[in-house]
Amino acid sequence: MKTAIKRQLILKLFEKQGGKCCYCDQHVILSYRWRDQQRPDAATIEHLERLADGGTDHPSNIAMSCKKCNDGRQELDWLTYRSLKRGEIHEYPRANPVIRAAQ
Repeated sequence: MKTAIKRQLILKLFEKQGGKCCYCDQHVILSYRWRDQQRPDAATIEHLERLADGGTDHPSNIAMSCKKCNDGRQELDWLTYRSLKRGEIHEYPRANPVIRAAQ
């Protein structure tokens, strides 16, 4: 995705979501500086259905999340991950280890 389009999209998502992550509901920061974009609370574009699982770049499949949640989701579907992050469920078995919600 081109930088200019990505910037416009993230601004729209920031406004639409009230500046909060779609998973953990914590406020995110917007910055064009690379160093700030590496912070755990930096805004990132998230594909709800992962591209690897057949998701698309359609606006209905895109949300804004903090970098920490975006990096931590791995293969979980977005709704299960959201429930884990918000404490609605406390455990979710993956292939081997038990994942506990980060509070």
